[in-house]
Amino acid sequence: MNNLWASVLTALIMLLAAPYWGLTETVSWRSRILMACVIILLAGGLGWYDGHWKPLNDGFVGLWTVVAYVDAKERIIPNRFVLLTMLWGIMVTPWTLHIAIQDLATGLGLFAFYLLVHFVTSGGLGMGDVKFSGAQGFVLGWPQGLLASVVGLWAAGLYSLILLMVFRRSRGQAIALGPFLVLGGLTGLVGLLH
Repeated sequence: MNNLWASVLTALIMLLAAPYWGLTETVSWRSRILMACVIILLAGGLGWYDGHWKPLNDGFVGLWTVVAYVDAKERIIPNRFVLLTMLWGIMVTPWTLHIAIQDLATGLGLFAFYLLVHFVTSGGLGMGDVKFSGAQGFVLGWPQGLLASVVGLWAAGLYSLILLMVFRRSRGQAIALGPFLVLGGLTGLVGLLH
């Protein structure tokens, strides 16, 4: 029951913070309420899976759900979400020197990989995706950060394949990677629980 209240509180905070999400247009109340319901379902499901109350994970669920929404709408992940992800990770991670080195190495490794992809694709992969993947890697650590990245890339590839094969979209049409990185990040959070 406590986890439900933590999830509701997280959803309420994100709902009220909608003017600061970074969208160019005002977020309608309908969209805000839909996002709040999604956050409650995801955070509540994570708490149910874990079996006991860990409201600290709800912060990631709320923040990353908003990241997915904003990137899907505007094809941008604002720097404030990258910074908030890292700050929340610093606050909730039980630090030891070994964990800090592993988390930093995972974050820097993923950042370097996505930065290389950014340059190879001549900006086809946005810098927001590059920074956000590094932040997720830092927060989730090894091996969950890598798992998050692999799941996100596979999901994006599968989605693109469905768009090409079923809906006959053109190959040059871009998709937002952020929602898939968030899917991978949530998978990584589940991995951290066990």
